[in-house]
Amino acid sequence: MSARLSVPSYVLPGTYVENLRFLDERTAQRDVELLFFIYDDDARALLKAERRDIESYSPRFGFTVHMPDAVEASHEEILEATAGYASSFVIHPPRVDDRLSDFVYLMDEWRGRYGPDRFFLENTVLTRFDTANRALADSEYGPPRLCADIGHLRVEGVEPSAWVAERAGRISELHVHGYDGERDHIPFAAGERWLSDLSPFARSFSGVIEMELFAWAELDAAAAILRDAWGAI
Repeated sequence: MSARLSVPSYVLPGTYVENLRFLDERTAQRDVELLFFIYDDDARALLKAERRDIESYSPRFGFTVHMPDAVEASHEEILEATAGYASSFVIHPPRVDDRLSDFVYLMDEWRGRYGPDRFFLENTVLTRFDTANRALADSEYGPPRLCADIGHLRVEGVEPSAWVAERAGRISELHVHGYDGERDHIPFAAGERWLSDLSPFARSFSGVIEMELFAWAELDAAAAILRDAWGAI
């Protein structure tokens, strides 16, 4: 089984439904990550207004969810709205240690209600990831599944293929985007070394590969590069 190549729910200016309509009518793309990274009053109102219409696309799209940067108990309303059709939820580790115990408690609560293997811990900053990963290893449900952000690894000067290989059995999602030494979340080019270094893993990977770019033209080009570098996706 090959990987699922996914795009964000923001590929052009507009709401969730406007983006899904574009992807459905104008592209062959069929996997989407619903972005709730910023979840303020406007985002909450938009989810409430479009909830049923988003769900109506679930027969046509495979969905994953990116939870807010700093998860809180109130964010369970996102889970309640999407758990019926989304396969998984990406979670960032807390930015400070004094939120760690609350974070682990919340993850145990959510993993118990929605499934322990549906929550993927993402490496944002490695020191924070490592701390949260250790804490969750001792939690009720044990070590979580992982989302490996290749761009973030490169920003921190970490060689992605070695980091991924060490954790391969737990990785269920990859996030890919370019990095030019100053900026990330930019397009990448064919032939970049990290692409070839990750090829052995990616060619046997059966999870989600999320392209974290936010314009359809960039995403369409990135998909072609990944298919060429990593085989049939």
